[in-house]
Amino acid sequence: MGHGRHGVGKSEIVYQLADKLALILGDKFTNEWGKDYIFPIVERRASQMADTGDVIGVPEPEVSQFGRVTNFAPMAWFAQACSQPCILFFDEVDRANNDVGQAIMELTDSRKIAGHYLHPDTIVVAMVNGGSYDEGNSYQVRELDPAEYDRWWHVTLEPSVEDWTTWAQGNVNPVIVEFITHNKEHLEFKGEPEPNKVYPSRRSWAHFSKCIDLCESDLLSSDEKGKVSMDLYYIGEGYVGQEAAIKFRDFVEKYDAQVTVKDIFEGKRQEIVSAFGINESNGMIDKISTSDLFKEPAKLSSEEIQNVANFVVSISPELAMKAWESLCRANGDVIAEMWSINISPKGEDNKTFGNYIAGIVGNNDGDKSEEI
Repeated sequence: MGHGRHGVGKSEIVYQLADKLALILGDKFTNEWGKDYIFPIVERRASQMADTGDVIGVPEPEVSQFGRVTNFAPMAWFAQACSQPCILFFDEVDRANNDVGQAIMELTDSRKIAGHYLHPDTIVVAMVNGGSYDEGNSYQVRELDPAEYDRWWHVTLEPSVEDWTTWAQGNVNPVIVEFITHNKEHLEFKGEPEPNKVYPSRRSWAHFSKCIDLCESDLLSSDEKGKVSMDLYYIGEGYVGQEAAIKFRDFVEKYDAQVTVKDIFEGKRQEIVSAFGINESNGMIDKISTSDLFKEPAKLSSEEIQNVANFVVSISPELAMKAWESLCRANGDVIAEMWSINISPKGEDNKTFGNYIAGIVGNNDGDKSEEI
């Protein structure tokens, strides 16, 4: 059972598992069903189930050796989960009424309902909004009693901003991805919400992106005076709220002045890069480390590696360390080449990128020693 705030991608995770589970389950499964087996997703919204009949099925009278009896014919969705390997996905379990919640208990404990057993390789997954992170009790959900709770394996889903920007590459309008990279605080709202007020979420940004892409007029274009249509703000306000919509429209008007990853690789727009503050530098680090232009298995030319090294050296030592760590995780081979790159101005003694990073690490260790 996954616990997480609305819009973090709980359902998306389940669907991403469909083509990966076969290999996760190993040889015993793939020998029978094949490595390319894609698990069907059988999704049921527990919140839409009216009573136990929606879970256990409908009575079906028949004649047996004991006389006339009644059995329960399973619902079509459950029959599928019994006949083939699939992911049986119950969403919004903590929004189901109590009767439905009790009816699901037999399934989560014994993998059967009314005598019908799940296929041995069917995986049961549930997602809920309620959890220990919801200290303000913002969600109108029921608490699972100890017996219900004990029948599941639990995980709290807290994806980072970088997780979202990585997923958003190719799924969300690149201008929105750029905006969130530079304005992480606007990705989602985590405070105590006011009633009937629109707040941004990961999901609402994705919906806003679809609206931008489907709009016949180019909402992201500027007029001859460099102004972006107010329609962008009005539509954005409905999806992500007033504060984020204002900030996003302002960002779009200044988008042409934004520095791209390619600009860094090519050593361009140095007049803008040299004026970067902490937020801009931090945002650029994230952009480079999550860009397909940099991440493995990307290959960079010697000139591009030199320009990336020059950028890292130009920012504060603290951010340079963050850059080194993030870029190492994204593409260790490029960083290995960067280690011996000369970063000294012409006419000065040779100093490599590796020397520079080692010097920062040494200073940090020295500072800690003095504090001790």
